[in-house]
Amino acid sequence: MQASGLRHWIQQHVSWPLALALCFSLLLHVFAFSEMDWRHWFADEASAPPVLQARLLPPPKPPAVAALPKPAQAAPAKPRSVQPKPASPVAQAPAAEAAGVSAEEQASPALDEQPVSGEENEQARLAEINAWHEMDQPEAVPDDARLPPYQHVKTDFVVFVNGEERPAGSAEIEYVRDTPETYRLRWLVEGRGLLKLLYPSLEQQSTGEVGPSGLKPHLYRYAFGSRASKTYEATFDWETNVITLKTAKGEQQRDLRVNTQDILSFMYQFMFVPPLQEMHVTLTNGRRVGEYEYSFEGEDSLVIADHAIQTVHIVHTRGDTDEKVELWLASDYRYVPVKIKKLEKNGMVIEQVATRLIAE
Repeated sequence: MQASGLRHWIQQHVSWPLALALCFSLLLHVFAFSEMDWRHWFADEASAPPVLQARLLPPPKPPAVAALPKPAQAAPAKPRSVQPKPASPVAQAPAAEAAGVSAEEQASPALDEQPVSGEENEQARLAEINAWHEMDQPEAVPDDARLPPYQHVKTDFVVFVNGEERPAGSAEIEYVRDTPETYRLRWLVEGRGLLKLLYPSLEQQSTGEVGPSGLKPHLYRYAFGSRASKTYEATFDWETNVITLKTAKGEQQRDLRVNTQDILSFMYQFMFVPPLQEMHVTLTNGRRVGEYEYSFEGEDSLVIADHAIQTVHIVHTRGDTDEKVELWLASDYRYVPVKIKKLEKNGMVIEQVATRLIAE
Protein backbone atom coordinates (compact mmCIF):
# COMPACT_ATOMS: atom_id res chain seq x y z
CA MET A 1 0.00 0.00 0.00
CA GLN A 2 1.31 3.34 -0.94
CA ALA A 3 2.00 5.97 1.75
CA SER A 4 -0.67 8.27 0.40
CA GLY A 5 -3.21 5.42 0.42
CA LEU A 6 -2.36 4.54 4.06
CA ARG A 7 -2.76 8.11 5.11
CA HIS A 8 -6.12 8.24 3.35
CA TRP A 9 -7.27 5.01 5.11
CA ILE A 10 -6.31 6.34 8.55
CA GLN A 11 -8.15 9.58 7.96
CA GLN A 12 -11.35 7.66 7.07
CA HIS A 13 -11.33 4.91 9.75
CA VAL A 14 -9.40 6.32 12.83
CA SER A 15 -10.82 8.99 15.14
CA TRP A 16 -7.98 11.26 16.44
CA PRO A 17 -9.80 12.28 19.66
CA LEU A 18 -10.26 8.63 20.51
CA ALA A 19 -6.57 7.87 19.84
CA LEU A 20 -5.44 10.72 22.12
CA ALA A 21 -7.77 9.52 24.88
CA LEU A 22 -6.37 6.00 24.65
CA CYS A 23 -2.76 7.29 24.89
CA PHE A 24 -3.56 9.51 27.88
CA SER A 25 -5.29 6.63 29.66
CA LEU A 26 -2.32 4.37 29.04
CA LEU A 27 0.07 6.90 30.60
CA LEU A 28 -2.13 7.27 33.70
CA HIS A 29 -2.15 3.52 34.23
CA VAL A 30 1.62 3.33 33.91
CA PHE A 31 2.16 6.06 36.56
CA ALA A 32 -0.44 4.66 38.91
CA PHE A 33 0.31 0.95 38.88
CA SER A 34 3.83 0.53 37.60
CA GLU A 35 6.51 -0.27 40.24
CA MET A 36 9.19 1.23 38.05
CA ASP A 37 11.03 4.33 39.32
CA TRP A 38 10.53 7.14 36.84
CA ARG A 39 13.98 8.52 37.65
CA HIS A 40 15.48 5.47 35.88
CA TRP A 41 13.98 6.67 32.63
CA PHE A 42 16.73 9.27 32.44
CA ALA A 43 19.94 7.37 31.71
CA ASP A 44 22.20 10.30 32.56
CA GLU A 45 21.04 10.55 36.21
CA ALA A 46 22.41 8.02 38.75
CA SER A 47 20.25 6.87 41.60
CA ALA A 48 21.06 8.37 45.02
CA PRO A 49 22.69 5.94 47.46
CA PRO A 50 20.45 4.68 50.21
CA VAL A 51 20.63 6.55 53.52
CA LEU A 52 21.13 4.58 56.72
CA GLN A 53 19.33 5.81 59.80
CA ALA A 54 20.08 4.77 63.38
CA ARG A 55 18.55 5.56 66.74
CA LEU A 56 20.14 4.92 70.15
CA LEU A 57 17.96 3.11 72.62
CA PRO A 58 18.65 2.52 76.31
CA PRO A 59 19.93 -0.99 77.09
CA PRO A 60 17.39 -3.36 78.47
CA LYS A 61 17.28 -3.68 82.19
CA PRO A 62 19.19 -6.72 83.47
CA PRO A 63 17.06 -9.39 84.96
CA ALA A 64 16.85 -9.37 88.69
CA VAL A 65 19.23 -11.83 90.27
CA ALA A 66 18.76 -13.02 93.75
CA ALA A 67 21.75 -12.07 95.91
CA LEU A 68 23.61 -14.82 97.66
CA PRO A 69 24.46 -14.35 101.30
CA LYS A 70 28.06 -13.16 101.77
CA PRO A 71 30.39 -15.21 103.94
CA ALA A 72 31.28 -13.78 107.30
CA GLN A 73 34.43 -11.59 107.21
CA ALA A 74 36.80 -10.36 109.84
CA ALA A 75 36.40 -6.82 111.07
CA PRO A 76 38.47 -4.40 108.91
CA ALA A 77 41.50 -2.70 110.43
CA LYS A 78 40.56 0.70 109.09
CA PRO A 79 38.42 2.64 111.58
CA ARG A 80 34.94 3.55 110.53
CA SER A 81 32.32 5.85 111.90
CA VAL A 82 30.23 4.54 114.77
CA GLN A 83 27.02 2.88 113.55
CA PRO A 84 24.38 0.54 115.01
CA LYS A 85 24.28 -3.16 114.35
CA PRO A 86 23.56 -3.67 110.65
CA ALA A 87 20.96 -6.03 109.30
CA SER A 88 22.02 -9.37 107.93
CA PRO A 89 23.69 -9.40 104.46
CA VAL A 90 20.88 -11.51 103.03
CA ALA A 91 18.29 -8.92 103.95
CA GLN A 92 20.36 -5.92 102.82
CA ALA A 93 21.41 -7.10 99.37
CA PRO A 94 17.97 -7.36 97.69
CA ALA A 95 16.90 -4.00 99.10
CA ALA A 96 20.04 -2.34 97.78
CA GLU A 97 19.64 -3.88 94.35
CA ALA A 98 16.01 -2.80 94.15
CA ALA A 99 16.97 0.78 94.95
CA GLY A 100 20.01 0.81 92.58
CA VAL A 101 22.51 1.38 95.38
CA SER A 102 26.20 0.53 94.94
CA ALA A 103 28.14 -1.79 97.23
CA GLU A 104 30.01 1.13 98.80
CA GLU A 105 26.75 2.85 99.62
CA GLN A 106 25.54 -0.35 101.24
CA ALA A 107 28.46 -0.21 103.64
CA SER A 108 27.71 3.37 104.70
CA PRO A 109 25.18 3.87 107.48
CA ALA A 110 21.74 5.13 106.59
CA LEU A 111 20.80 8.59 107.77
CA ASP A 112 17.41 7.51 109.05
CA GLU A 113 18.57 4.54 111.11
CA GLN A 114 17.06 4.16 114.49
CA PRO A 115 19.23 5.27 117.43
CA VAL A 116 20.79 2.58 119.58
CA SER A 117 21.44 2.40 123.23
CA GLY A 118 24.45 4.10 124.77
CA GLU A 119 25.99 0.78 125.80
CA GLU A 120 26.04 -0.54 122.23
CA ASN A 121 27.46 2.75 121.02
CA GLU A 122 30.28 2.56 123.53
CA GLN A 123 31.11 -1.02 122.55
CA ALA A 124 31.29 -0.08 118.88
CA ARG A 125 33.53 2.89 119.68
CA LEU A 126 35.94 0.72 121.71
CA ALA A 127 36.04 -1.84 118.90
CA GLU A 128 37.01 0.85 116.41
CA ILE A 129 39.73 2.20 118.70
CA ASN A 130 41.22 -1.28 119.03
CA ALA A 131 41.09 -1.73 115.25
CA TRP A 132 42.90 1.60 114.78
CA HIS A 133 45.70 0.51 117.12
CA GLU A 134 46.14 -2.65 115.11
CA MET A 135 46.83 -0.62 111.95
CA ASP A 136 50.40 0.04 110.73
CA GLN A 137 51.26 3.53 111.93
CA PRO A 138 54.11 5.50 110.23
CA GLU A 139 57.08 6.00 112.46
CA ALA A 140 58.21 9.56 113.10
CA VAL A 141 61.71 10.34 111.82
CA PRO A 142 63.73 12.24 114.44
CA ASP A 143 65.90 15.18 113.45
CA ASP A 144 69.09 13.33 114.35
CA ALA A 145 68.19 10.60 111.82
CA ARG A 146 69.18 12.91 108.96
CA LEU A 147 72.09 11.60 106.90
CA PRO A 148 75.46 12.79 108.24
CA PRO A 149 77.57 15.27 106.27
CA TYR A 150 80.22 13.95 103.90
CA GLN A 151 83.79 13.42 105.00
CA HIS A 152 85.22 14.22 101.57
CA VAL A 153 83.74 16.05 98.57
CA LYS A 154 85.56 16.88 95.34
CA THR A 155 83.79 18.72 92.51
CA ASP A 156 85.17 19.65 89.08
CA PHE A 157 83.65 22.63 87.28
CA VAL A 158 83.80 24.21 83.84
CA VAL A 159 83.87 28.03 83.84
CA PHE A 160 81.94 30.31 81.47
CA VAL A 161 82.20 34.10 81.25
CA ASN A 162 79.35 36.42 80.19
CA GLY A 163 77.19 33.59 78.89
CA GLU A 164 79.60 32.43 76.18
CA GLU A 165 79.24 28.83 75.02
CA ARG A 166 82.98 28.22 74.88
CA PRO A 167 84.51 27.45 78.30
CA ALA A 168 86.89 30.09 79.60
CA GLY A 169 88.49 27.96 82.31
CA SER A 170 88.10 25.22 84.88
CA ALA A 171 87.65 25.06 88.64
CA GLU A 172 87.89 22.57 91.49
CA ILE A 173 86.51 22.62 95.02
CA GLU A 174 87.62 20.05 97.56
CA TYR A 175 86.21 19.61 101.05
CA VAL A 176 88.10 17.36 103.48
CA ARG A 177 87.22 16.54 107.06
CA ASP A 178 90.60 15.50 108.40
CA THR A 179 89.27 14.71 111.87
CA PRO A 180 85.78 14.68 113.37
CA GLU A 181 86.49 18.16 114.78
CA THR A 182 88.31 19.88 111.85
CA TYR A 183 87.80 20.63 108.17
CA ARG A 184 89.62 22.27 105.25
CA LEU A 185 88.33 23.69 101.98
CA ARG A 186 90.17 24.71 98.81
CA TRP A 187 88.73 26.40 95.71
CA LEU A 188 90.99 26.80 92.68
CA VAL A 189 89.95 28.57 89.45
CA GLU A 190 92.21 28.64 86.38
CA GLY A 191 91.78 30.08 82.88
CA ARG A 192 92.34 28.30 79.60
CA GLY A 193 94.41 29.27 76.59
CA LEU A 194 95.13 33.00 76.34
CA LEU A 195 93.06 33.69 79.43
CA LYS A 196 95.49 31.62 81.46
CA LEU A 197 98.29 33.91 80.28
CA LEU A 198 96.34 37.12 80.86
CA TYR A 199 94.69 36.20 84.18
CA PRO A 200 96.40 34.34 87.03
CA SER A 201 94.74 31.56 88.98
CA LEU A 202 92.39 32.34 91.86
CA GLU A 203 92.74 30.30 95.03
CA GLN A 204 90.57 30.42 98.15
CA GLN A 205 91.10 28.41 101.32
CA SER A 206 89.08 27.95 104.48
CA THR A 207 90.07 25.96 107.56
CA GLY A 208 88.39 25.56 110.91
CA GLU A 209 86.50 23.29 113.23
CA VAL A 210 83.27 21.32 113.00
CA GLY A 211 80.84 21.95 115.85
CA PRO A 212 77.23 21.15 116.71
CA SER A 213 76.00 23.96 114.44
CA GLY A 214 78.25 23.04 111.52
CA LEU A 215 81.37 24.68 110.11
CA LYS A 216 83.19 27.21 112.28
CA PRO A 217 85.98 28.84 110.24
CA HIS A 218 89.26 29.91 111.84
CA LEU A 219 91.14 31.16 108.78
CA TYR A 220 90.07 32.28 105.33
CA ARG A 221 92.52 33.27 102.56
CA TYR A 222 91.86 34.81 99.14
CA ALA A 223 94.75 34.99 96.62
CA PHE A 224 94.39 36.22 93.04
CA GLY A 225 97.77 35.29 91.57
CA SER A 226 100.89 36.21 93.53
CA ARG A 227 100.21 39.91 93.89
CA ALA A 228 100.04 41.13 97.47
CA SER A 229 97.41 43.70 96.55
CA LYS A 230 95.07 40.87 95.62
CA THR A 231 95.62 38.76 98.72
CA TYR A 232 93.24 38.97 101.69
CA GLU A 233 92.96 37.06 104.94
CA ALA A 234 90.38 36.79 107.70
CA THR A 235 91.18 35.34 111.13
CA PHE A 236 88.33 34.25 113.39
CA ASP A 237 88.88 34.43 117.15
CA TRP A 238 85.83 32.76 118.67
CA GLU A 239 87.08 33.15 122.24
CA THR A 240 87.16 36.94 122.07
CA ASN A 241 84.51 37.22 119.31
CA VAL A 242 86.84 39.30 117.13
CA ILE A 243 87.53 38.89 113.41
CA THR A 244 90.74 40.33 111.97
CA LEU A 245 90.80 41.38 108.31
CA LYS A 246 94.23 41.64 106.69
CA THR A 247 94.98 43.22 103.28
CA ALA A 248 97.99 44.95 101.68
CA LYS A 249 96.77 48.20 103.27
CA GLY A 250 96.88 46.83 106.82
CA GLU A 251 94.69 45.13 109.39
CA GLN A 252 91.35 45.95 110.94
CA GLN A 253 89.27 44.24 113.56
CA ARG A 254 85.53 43.81 113.68
CA ASP A 255 83.04 42.18 116.01
CA LEU A 256 82.64 38.49 115.29
CA ARG A 257 78.99 37.55 115.27
CA VAL A 258 77.65 34.10 115.95
CA ASN A 259 77.64 31.75 112.94
CA THR A 260 79.72 34.09 110.77
CA GLN A 261 80.97 32.31 107.64
CA ASP A 262 83.48 33.07 104.93
CA ILE A 263 82.61 32.90 101.22
CA LEU A 264 83.84 29.33 100.90
CA SER A 265 82.60 27.75 104.14
CA PHE A 266 79.15 29.28 103.56
CA MET A 267 78.56 27.07 100.51
CA TYR A 268 79.32 23.86 102.43
CA GLN A 269 77.52 24.84 105.61
CA PHE A 270 74.32 23.57 103.96
CA MET A 271 75.47 20.02 104.62
CA PHE A 272 74.82 20.78 108.30
CA VAL A 273 72.00 23.34 108.11
CA PRO A 274 69.66 22.79 105.12
CA PRO A 275 68.83 25.81 102.97
CA LEU A 276 65.77 27.90 103.81
CA GLN A 277 66.18 27.13 107.49
CA GLU A 278 68.14 30.33 108.04
CA MET A 279 67.69 33.07 105.42
CA HIS A 280 70.14 35.55 106.98
CA VAL A 281 73.90 35.09 107.17
CA THR A 282 76.99 37.13 108.09
CA LEU A 283 79.78 36.69 105.50
CA THR A 284 83.35 37.86 104.98
CA ASN A 285 85.49 37.89 101.85
CA GLY A 286 88.69 38.78 103.69
CA ARG A 287 88.35 42.53 103.11
CA ARG A 288 85.08 43.27 104.84
CA VAL A 289 82.25 41.71 106.83
CA GLY A 290 78.65 42.14 105.72
CA GLU A 291 75.12 41.00 106.30
CA TYR A 292 73.56 39.01 103.48
CA GLU A 293 70.06 37.81 102.80
CA TYR A 294 69.40 34.90 100.50
CA SER A 295 66.13 33.84 98.94
CA PHE A 296 64.67 30.71 97.42
CA GLU A 297 64.37 30.88 93.62
CA GLY A 298 63.00 27.41 92.88
CA GLU A 299 63.99 23.83 92.15
CA ASP A 300 65.91 22.96 88.98
CA SER A 301 67.26 19.79 87.39
CA LEU A 302 70.87 19.77 86.17
CA VAL A 303 72.64 17.09 84.13
CA ILE A 304 76.08 16.18 85.51
CA ALA A 305 78.04 13.34 83.91
CA ASP A 306 74.87 12.13 82.13
CA HIS A 307 72.95 12.03 85.42
CA ALA A 308 70.01 14.29 86.25
CA ILE A 309 70.45 15.94 89.65
CA GLN A 310 67.69 17.83 91.44
CA THR A 311 68.84 21.13 92.93
CA VAL A 312 67.62 23.92 95.18
CA HIS A 313 68.30 27.31 93.63
CA ILE A 314 69.06 30.17 96.05
CA VAL A 315 70.35 33.72 95.59
CA HIS A 316 72.16 35.83 98.16
CA THR A 317 72.82 39.54 97.78
CA ARG A 318 74.15 42.44 99.78
CA GLY A 319 71.93 45.46 100.01
CA ASP A 320 74.59 48.16 99.45
CA THR A 321 76.20 46.58 96.35
CA ASP A 322 75.20 45.18 92.98
CA GLU A 323 77.01 41.91 93.61
CA LYS A 324 74.88 38.80 93.47
CA VAL A 325 75.76 35.14 93.94
CA GLU A 326 73.46 32.31 92.86
CA LEU A 327 73.90 28.74 94.09
CA TRP A 328 72.39 25.47 92.89
CA LEU A 329 72.58 22.92 95.73
CA ALA A 330 72.21 19.19 95.00
CA SER A 331 69.19 17.93 96.99
CA ASP A 332 70.28 14.27 96.94
CA TYR A 333 73.91 15.05 97.82
CA ARG A 334 73.58 16.87 101.17
CA TYR A 335 73.08 20.22 99.35
CA VAL A 336 76.60 20.35 97.95
CA PRO A 337 76.94 23.20 95.38
CA VAL A 338 76.99 21.98 91.78
CA LYS A 339 76.51 25.33 90.02
CA ILE A 340 77.76 28.78 91.03
CA LYS A 341 76.95 32.03 89.24
CA LYS A 342 78.34 35.39 90.31
CA LEU A 343 77.56 38.90 89.07
CA GLU A 344 80.51 41.22 89.65
CA LYS A 345 80.26 44.96 90.33
CA ASN A 346 81.59 45.70 86.82
CA GLY A 347 78.78 43.66 85.25
CA MET A 348 80.85 40.58 84.45
CA VAL A 349 79.04 37.24 84.93
CA ILE A 350 81.11 34.21 85.92
CA GLU A 351 79.34 30.85 85.86
CA GLN A 352 80.74 27.54 87.08
CA VAL A 353 78.91 24.29 86.26
CA ALA A 354 79.92 20.95 87.75
CA THR A 355 81.13 18.19 85.43
CA ARG A 356 82.10 15.62 88.07
CA LEU A 357 81.14 15.10 91.70
CA ILE A 358 82.81 12.71 94.15
CA ALA A 359 81.25 12.49 97.61
CA GLU A 360 82.04 10.05 100.37
